[in-house]
Amino acid sequence: MSAPDPAEWARFAPHPGDHDLPPGRHDLHRSRLLAAITQEPRTRRRAFVSMRPALAAAALVLAVAGIGGGLATRSGDAPPAALPSPEATRPAARPAPPGPAAKNRGYATVRQLTDAADLVVRGEVASVMDGRAVYRVTEVLYRAPGASVPAEIMVAAELAGTAGRPTVLYLGLVDPGTRVYHPLGGEFGIFDVAGETATSRSPAMSVTGLRTADATATGRAFVTTVAELRQLARERQ
Repeated sequence: MSAPDPAEWARFAPHPGDHDLPPGRHDLHRSRLLAAITQEPRTRRRAFVSMRPALAAAALVLAVAGIGGGLATRSGDAPPAALPSPEATRPAARPAPPGPAAKNRGYATVRQLTDAADLVVRGEVASVMDGRAVYRVTEVLYRAPGASVPAEIMVAAELAGTAGRPTVLYLGLVDPGTRVYHPLGGEFGIFDVAGETATSRSPAMSVTGLRTADATATGRAFVTTVAELRQLARERQ
């Protein structure tokens, strides 16, 4: 098949002719095109700038989530060991021995008297002079470690009793300089002795048991033996 003759094409499809735009239309389209070209980079820059806070916030959330997950995983494996405080590492302070004021109190048992005493002796008052009694010691049941006990000691006269009356005294050292002793708790620390029986001096100021207090014995003189007092003193030593 041969190509059609251009003359025939012109006969079947005549040229439409030149159709130009109305006056001024070219300038309008050109200004619009230039405005669009100029506006496009600015719009893209604006969009990118406006997205910066959102991107920064998203990055922060991801970072926090990662740190939190790491901590959770680490804490799930093994809890971190707490460092000991300075107070916890210091050795516990040993309690100081009770002073004279602390010893001047009531006592419920002979064991309490024994544990608080500086000296436990058996003997009798030899004489009273200048408000003090010279106490003649016949037996030392207990004495503080390293303490020497002479044959006669000085005891507060108002509580020591009358001369020649045998007693067992639970004593606290009032004045280390003058070596003056005082019965613990007043009359709580005084037992009158008859043979081998020891009876608390005052029913109102008396212990109620050897090792364990007996509430039913309150208000009565406590009676025991010198052998029991001696045994409790040996238990402390």
